[in-house]
Amino acid sequence: MIRTAKKVEDALIGRIGKRRKTKQMHALNGDAKLAINLVSSWDKQCGIATYSAYLASELKKTSKVYVTALPKKNPSGVYFKILGYTVGHSHDVVHVQFEYGIFPSLKINKRTLTAFAALPFYLGLALGNRKVITTIHEPRKTVFPSGKSGLLYTQLLDKVVFSTSDAVIVHTEESRKLLETVYGVEPSKLCVIPHGSFEQPKFTNKDAAKVKFGLQGKTVITVLGFVTAKKGHDLVIPLLPKIDANVQLVIAGGPQNNQDERYLESLKELALQHGVIDRVTFTGYLEDLTPIINASDVALLPYRYVTESGILHLLTAYRVPTLASDLAAFRLVYDEFGCIDLFRSGNSEDLYGKLQILLSDSKHKVALKAKCTDMWKATKWSTIAKLHLKLYREVLSKGR
Repeated sequence: MIRTAKKVEDALIGRIGKRRKTKQMHALNGDAKLAINLVSSWDKQCGIATYSAYLASELKKTSKVYVTALPKKNPSGVYFKILGYTVGHSHDVVHVQFEYGIFPSLKINKRTLTAFAALPFYLGLALGNRKVITTIHEPRKTVFPSGKSGLLYTQLLDKVVFSTSDAVIVHTEESRKLLETVYGVEPSKLCVIPHGSFEQPKFTNKDAAKVKFGLQGKTVITVLGFVTAKKGHDLVIPLLPKIDANVQLVIAGGPQNNQDERYLESLKELALQHGVIDRVTFTGYLEDLTPIINASDVALLPYRYVTESGILHLLTAYRVPTLASDLAAFRLVYDEFGCIDLFRSGNSEDLYGKLQILLSDSKHKVALKAKCTDMWKATKWSTIAKLHLKLYREVLSKGR
């Protein structure tokens, strides 16, 4: 059975590759404005939707941008195949913002086929005649199959996505190496384009910003973004009894699912356990992070896992001194720009020591802010949009 499934998979991938190599592809007319079909989650509380909105806003200044919003509910596989086929015959280039969680999954008894809708969608795209670019926002470091059938499904989904795509964008060199070595993506298809930074940060008076949250007179350290266990809030709360009583921890964000809700409740219990519930502010989901960023003296990114952080780019745009775990994604930023401090990932004692230094050394904070400006200039959305446009034209110029 496994061998038969593997033969079917190889045949399918081979047919996708052969069809896309021999089919007459749509060609761009002269110097006309590019027409880009951006496929993404849209108008939702998620990082991919936010990323897409910022990218679209900048691209619209020089190109025509059309958005195909992925459905919020769970339409059938037939629906997604038709959607993919339609998208694959529209505009000059198709750019899919891919993350496993934004494509509906399929439940079969007790099994769940993660992001199942992406499979018929990309099969529909493969039947089209447009160039396809896929941005993989957070590639998995390993595949976690549920048995042999789960492994076969996961491998099939990834191969269909990458075989259909003419180019694959990732945000870091770490992700590029991962896709090449673990996923077997052709090196010539891979392109590194950093995550964008907020184009026009709106600075306000820090003391006035603190008043809005009842934090006047406090030194504010903030953990921004959706509340989930991989972000390591639980490493910070037990340290508060050892930190100056005037320091207030702000957990600025809310949960996305039931598992995250349970984690949030455990954080509140942890704060009660350590007698610091009055020193932790839980804001819940914030539509606009600007006010709390302006109120922050220091930001923390004590993540256990990440391949790229949009929150970091937001913090550097606002020149907030930031302490992050020494994961590869953050170390790359540290090595290139020196605009953040690092602590040993998962090590609460090292986090405590580095945080104390950051809180007490005003000259160092000023230096970090200056270096944040360098990173912002290199990665602001207008710069990132130009890199995308360059790639679009390069892909369109390649013959089939």
